[in-house]
Amino acid sequence: MIKTLTLMQPRTTSRENLNRPDGTVVNEPGQSAGSRNASPRILGAARAIAAREGAGKVTIEAVAKEAGLSKGGVLYNFPTKKALLSSLLDQMLAAHRELLANVPVRHPARTLTGHLEIVIHSKDVDDDLSMAILAAAASDPRLLDPLRSDLTCDLERILTDTQDAPAAMIAVLAIQGLRFQRLLNLPDGGAEIRERVIERLRTMIDEL
Repeated sequence: MIKTLTLMQPRTTSRENLNRPDGTVVNEPGQSAGSRNASPRILGAARAIAAREGAGKVTIEAVAKEAGLSKGGVLYNFPTKKALLSSLLDQMLAAHRELLANVPVRHPARTLTGHLEIVIHSKDVDDDLSMAILAAAASDPRLLDPLRSDLTCDLERILTDTQDAPAAMIAVLAIQGLRFQRLLNLPDGGAEIRERVIERLRTMIDEL
């Protein structure tokens, strides 16, 4: 973690040196407290735009207008659209962790069950933002590092909590397939088949 920068740096210090690795700003003179503490407001504005108009309409300018801030106020918190998407991903992962935590502790294959329910109840706005994040990750794969870290930990729990690791891995891959089928709007065989597949997956998971 980068140590907090001292206040004695010369005014000619570049903006880049004031940024964390994810692009968010540590400190910069001449910005109001409102701008410095506006991250939740900005993220809420970005989600509102994505829900209303699609993630493709999430730009720094549009988010500034939606949040009632100047463009500079948004850039102070998120210097690039990639930094904004990174924080939106963190926000979605936090929501996913909360959903996983709500699965009863005594439930068999608790983590697998949580992942299946997350896919089933995924919101359209999260799907749209996920596609925007994947598109940005094509040029910077590190954007998905928090997702990889979460999934690595979850997979370790899934494989540790079962006596049939290959069957558990098949369920994991099936759930990921459902996720990408929804994200990419691929053919799913129709609502009836999809429901039967989900019920079959639930049965498989309960029997692990």
